[in-house]
Amino acid sequence: MLHAAPAKNVHILHTEEDVTSAVHQIVESAAQEAISSRGHFALAIPGGSVLKVLSSLNPSSDWVSKTTLAFVNHKCVPVDDVKSAIEAQARTKFLDRWGLTDIISLGGTSDGAKEAAEYEEKMRAIPETKLPRDGDGFPIFDLALVGVGDDGHIGSLYPNRDEIEVTNGPWTVAAYMKDPPSISLTLPVMQRARKTVISAAGKSEKYPKGKAAAMRLAIVDEVVTPKDFPASALRDYAVWILDEPNGSEMEEIERSSIEKAVGGA
Repeated sequence: MLHAAPAKNVHILHTEEDVTSAVHQIVESAAQEAISSRGHFALAIPGGSVLKVLSSLNPSSDWVSKTTLAFVNHKCVPVDDVKSAIEAQARTKFLDRWGLTDIISLGGTSDGAKEAAEYEEKMRAIPETKLPRDGDGFPIFDLALVGVGDDGHIGSLYPNRDEIEVTNGPWTVAAYMKDPPSISLTLPVMQRARKTVISAAGKSEKYPKGKAAAMRLAIVDEVVTPKDFPASALRDYAVWILDEPNGSEMEEIERSSIEKAVGGA
């Protein structure tokens, strides 16, 4: 499968702060829309830089009390391990401050297959009023924030591995790319969220353009496939929000604004 056309919903903003502001507004609006529609908000988050973005969000209303939180991916480690567990990091950075308690947690073992199976069981036990399903039986998160690695991995779906091709029913999969293993939502779950948002912002002395090369491959490259660059599988599903360094290899894309990015979601 070749991608002949680039992603359409791409917003390259001026600064890292602009990206953070856009993501904050998208989270708030998605929560309010979901609660207004059916009384509940289902949110999925990854680790990494997204946690930094969310750490400065101060919820403007009581949507947190009507929110169920799942993890796009998570290492199979004790959930209170602040060095390795996304849940512990998220609790420390913002979840405890928000007062969000309806969290779908892992069991805390290093058994990838067991953790993936049990995590899916926990999600399936959630009533559809909180976590709706589509006609194929997949869950529909109101908002999924997804991170992208330099190699194109999304969640814990890494290039040229079987996990990216699990599309026939499972909601979660064990990923043995590293030790300890991780669990990840499967690609169909990421694709089916009402809103899927991928953001990339910030730079460093070592990486002056941030993840610009990865973003170019994910968004506009005509040769990569989901198998060799998994992020490209979300090309037609996600809202992509980048700052100038991370969008610097895509001069052909018109620069955008916070308002357009929020509206695009």
